[in-house]
Amino acid sequence: MPTIKEFVQFARESRQDKGTESRKRLHEIEHIVRKYHVFSGLTPEKATHLLEDLGPTFVKMGQIAANRSDIIPQAYADAFKQLRADVPPMPFETVEATLNASLGHPWTETFDVLEPTPLGSASIAQVHKARIAENPRGPRNAKGEYAPISEDILVPGMWVAVKVRRPNVAEKMLSDLALIRHVVALVGLTNTTDGIKLSLMDLVDELERTTKQEINFCVELENLVKFRRLLADQPGIECPRPFPVISSDDVLVMEYVQGPMINDLEAIRAEGLDPAQLGHTLAESYVTQVVENGFFHADPHAGNILVRDGTIVWIDLGMVGTLNASERGTIMRMMHAAAENDAFAVMEALLACSTTHGEVDHGRLLEQLANLLTLYSTINLADIDVGAVLTQILELLRTQNMSLPPAFTLLARSMVAVEGVLVEVAPQESIVKIISHHVRSHDLNLETIEAKARELTIAALSSAESLTRLPTQASHTLQMLNRGQISVGADLEIPANALAALYSVSGTIAMALISAGLFVGSSMLCTTNMAPKLLGVPVLGVLGYIGAFVLGAYVVWRNIVIRHRQKNDERL
Repeated sequence: MPTIKEFVQFARESRQDKGTESRKRLHEIEHIVRKYHVFSGLTPEKATHLLEDLGPTFVKMGQIAANRSDIIPQAYADAFKQLRADVPPMPFETVEATLNASLGHPWTETFDVLEPTPLGSASIAQVHKARIAENPRGPRNAKGEYAPISEDILVPGMWVAVKVRRPNVAEKMLSDLALIRHVVALVGLTNTTDGIKLSLMDLVDELERTTKQEINFCVELENLVKFRRLLADQPGIECPRPFPVISSDDVLVMEYVQGPMINDLEAIRAEGLDPAQLGHTLAESYVTQVVENGFFHADPHAGNILVRDGTIVWIDLGMVGTLNASERGTIMRMMHAAAENDAFAVMEALLACSTTHGEVDHGRLLEQLANLLTLYSTINLADIDVGAVLTQILELLRTQNMSLPPAFTLLARSMVAVEGVLVEVAPQESIVKIISHHVRSHDLNLETIEAKARELTIAALSSAESLTRLPTQASHTLQMLNRGQISVGADLEIPANALAALYSVSGTIAMALISAGLFVGSSMLCTTNMAPKLLGVPVLGVLGYIGAFVLGAYVVWRNIVIRHRQKNDERL
């Protein structure tokens, strides 16, 4: 049964959707929704086909949902990982027009080669290979004139990758987002599959945030600049050099990186490189990004990690994760608690960073975490499957009506991807070992020791101050107790199912007693000469026997039903 809040939400989303194109698109969505009988429930496979038919925006929503197994069932998360956006390349004329508009002049004045065949095509943009011209034209100066670009900024003859956004894709995706909110409001009025309707709006919010980042290339440009600066301290690690001077929110120009993917072991060995060493360097770089920098590559599959002249190059910074100091501290505490097999500390860390969507059974949660830690405490660190552990934790939190912030689920997803790469490149490498090493190094860091010393000093001073007040407070409490000025109240809450069982049992007992009373009373009446009689027995006695039989039969039937429900764990 829909709530008033759901009706209001649906009305609000409907009122905001007034455009002719939006109505046309909404009718198209409603037709596809009816085609798959969404309101009758969706299997993971049907849900996957539904999103593919609805288009690129919905496919991206499913891809995001695939990483949120803390708020959707694992079966759906696994199915959504198979989603692919089948988008044909843009016509080359469209690419040229977009590039000319971004540069403010014909692209031939900046590039002398622009290959018509794209290196890759996706729902938001496609990438073309280009070469910097001899005297590339730069941006306008204050007088509106084009100034030449220094060779220190753009090297003539350098090959670059030009990422061009599809025309009107931003408007189309934002319009689709509005329609998705409309559909989610509609779904809220139905009985959807258990576990799906709880956080659909959370997924829409995350989709909107991710989409706005991906369609604005200025965000990816900033990511490249920041990532490149942070990687400067990591030997053997790079990312493409961006060229802000000829980039915009529609076009992103960066250094073209040529080299085999990190999992192309044959090509890597042909260059005389050791895959195991590359795997170790990759793992160290990733852990440093997470633990030290709090700024990590969020889509680290093998296609985004190339090897150029023995150096690992991270590419495609369209999706990154950020962790503030507090979140990194929470992760460190969780890792430290897991290493110490302290289930309570792990639970406290999870509760501190999670959002609850209902009642949480803390005792059950502690037991589940303890069992999980016990399971993995007997396994060698190098043999621990981080992806499996994270998936189990996310599923555990979902069953407890809890969900982690997007940054944590993004981290979990990227960690699973990195581990998948390491399995191919360097199976002996362990992310857990490297994280443990970083945690220990962090604990032994001078700044960390000083911070802990300050915390302990402050805690000791606070405890000493409280200790001096303790005798006085105890004396006052005892005096009030002697005078009867202290009363203790207790609020005993009995679970609803326990009360229901109590009422059921007490009602059954009452009817059994009434049945027994009627039987005994009727038997006593039968020994008298009370008139009228039926077959020589007082009529009142006959009626009593009938009533006793009916009530007795009902009590027996009720006991059978209660026993059946107990065996099947049903409500009484």
